[in-house]
Amino acid sequence: MSRILVLLVGVMVILSSCDSDKRHRFVGGELTVYYFDQSEADVAKKVAFFWKENDLLSGKPQDLQVRKVDGSYIVSMIAKEPKEVKNMPIGEVQLLAQLKKKLYTEVFNEEAFTLEICNSRFEAVYTVE
Repeated sequence: MSRILVLLVGVMVILSSCDSDKRHRFVGGELTVYYFDQSEADVAKKVAFFWKENDLLSGKPQDLQVRKVDGSYIVSMIAKEPKEVKNMPIGEVQLLAQLKKKLYTEVFNEEAFTLEICNSRFEAVYTVE
């Protein structure tokens, strides 16, 4: 019995430490948009609404991250299969470029930003041109 209790406490500590990062988030249905501080909150909210208004919700959990680095925003999207991103068909590359252009005009008011495709830890595997 005490071994089970120790195991349960250990699992709870691990799970709570996984969620104790410094990010904030907006959650709506299956979409979660993470951001780090209040200066990024408005843009993160705009990205979340953009996703919903443009029917980009897939019916499956989606995680995005918005962060500002050296005065410029980075929007990161987690790929379902990050290892396959480099082998994307040209049609998908073009769709991502269209998405970036639409974000550029509708969310970022024509200010430069970076759109990244990432692995599950938000490490970039592809930058959309």
